[in-house]
Amino acid sequence: MHRLLTLIALFLCFSVQAENTSTGLYDQKHIKSISIVAPEWEGFTNRDGSGLYWELLKAIYEPEGIRLRYAIVPWNRAMKMVTRYQVYSAIVGEYLDSEEPLIFPQFAIDVEYLSVLTRSERGLPWQGLSSLSGKKVGWIKGYDVLPDEQRDFELVEYRTTAAGLELLADGRIDYMIDEWDEIAAAAAAKSEDMGLYTFNEMPDGTDVYVGFLDSPLSAIYISIYNKRMRELYHSKQLQQLYEKYEAEIPQSVIDNLQADSN
Repeated sequence: MHRLLTLIALFLCFSVQAENTSTGLYDQKHIKSISIVAPEWEGFTNRDGSGLYWELLKAIYEPEGIRLRYAIVPWNRAMKMVTRYQVYSAIVGEYLDSEEPLIFPQFAIDVEYLSVLTRSERGLPWQGLSSLSGKKVGWIKGYDVLPDEQRDFELVEYRTTAAGLELLADGRIDYMIDEWDEIAAAAAAKSEDMGLYTFNEMPDGTDVYVGFLDSPLSAIYISIYNKRMRELYHSKQLQQLYEKYEAEIPQSVIDNLQADSN
């Protein structure tokens, strides 16, 4: 009951803020905090507030007098809490082509590479996409990792990552392509020994963003995000933060920021 009342209070608070913004009564000086939600991803969204994403978002908003309120929630529930119930202002880790009613800043927060998984005992080489040629390659139905014209292999689709691991273990596919965190979660659920597998990365990554609730208040949040990303980049703080977590600034961010400077 206490948890439900807390969620209702947060919802009502956000609703009042959004209404004030839409009537012109709110501007940046009235905004004291931003609430952002994400699943727990080690090194990115740690529960103690450390991690690349949390630290970057603090560096963006806190110098502007806006305190970051973060929450750790499983993905599907987190998305509903932003888009349907409007408890949180934004979610971290969404793709730009999302079908959810979100709005996005100019700059991505990260780039995600799909993992290519094989059984180590098979000794299959990895020399980029050419290694898939003539093999049986599996990915989740609807992923469309590669367009038809690049599929010189037999595609095997399945509905869950766990099903893909079973196909790989049985030798019914040679390579499996999926998101690393989904593979790790499915393997952990089965107490699977990850030492049995060899991991590589697909050559092309996909940018991931902070997705904001579609509201007038979010327009202010996004404006601050874009401005501060430019400032952090030019002060070298952005590079230092990504290096701290052994991550890479998305190339699209670098390209956009360099274009701004020209």
